[in-house]
Formats: sequence, structure tokens, C-alpha cells
Amino acid sequence: ETKECCTADTFINFEALQENIDAQEGNHHEKFFCGVHKLLQDQNLIDGSGNLDTDAMKHNTQGFEDSWKQTSQQTIDYCVQRTEETVAEIEQRGGPKGDCKPTAAMFVMCVGKVTMKQCPADKWNSSELCEKVKSGECDKRGPKHH
Repeated sequence: ETKECCTADTFINFEALQENIDAQEGNHHEKFFCGVHKLLQDQNLIDGSGNLDTDAMKHNTQGFEDSWKQTSQQTIDYCVQRTEETVAEIEQRGGPKGDCKPTAAMFVMCVGKVTMKQCPADKWNSSELCEKVKSGECDKRGPKHH
């Protein structure tokens, strides 16, 4: 439901996200990791080794309104860096477990959070749910995916 919160252009096409998640095997974490991984792979935003393709994502911001394009490109850089650091920490601890690397899922969650905070006012839906998400209230309840 939170995708209705910010209607600004996105550099990832999320239309097939739920379909991809539902098509996976395993528990909801595995389904989420594998589904998001496949989504980004299908759009050539992640390479065969599971690394995020920054250039391909930035290419998808062509045609965005100028300030949003700049914000989107900064979000890509920030989230790629955050994700790579987090995944490196997980790998040092002997993870990740499961068939799919969590890279894509972590990146998408980072992008989602930043997009909520940076969303242009005219593209923002100020419903109660969206305002809660934006304020970070939903982050406090632990690692539940809504």
C-alpha cells in the first residue's frame, strides 16, 4: 500500500514486485529476497554476480524532472553504498543464508525509505499510513515487511 504514498517517477519498475515475491519458494524472508532479486535482474539493474548496477539505474532517471532526477541519483549512490557495506558485514559474519543474496531487497528498502522522506510535496499522498511511514513510525516495530 505504501507505493501509493509517493507518486514521483521511480528508476525501478515495481509493478511486477508482488508477482515475483509470490512466485518464490520458502519463508516470507526468502520469498522477499528472491522476489526482489529477480525483479532487479529482469530489469538489468543487478548483474549476474548479484551486484547492483549503478549506471543502469541512473540511466533510468533520464526524463525525470530535474531536481527529482538529481535526488534520485543521490539516492542511488547513497543506497548502493549503504547496501554494499551492510552486505559485506553480513558476509563477514558468515551469512547470508538462503539461495538469494539480500542485496536487492536491502537496496530496495533503502530506496523506499529515502524516497518517502525526499518525495516532492506535489507527489506526496498525506494519508495517515503514509505520514506514519514517512515519520519512521513503521521502522520501530521490528523487521516486518508491509
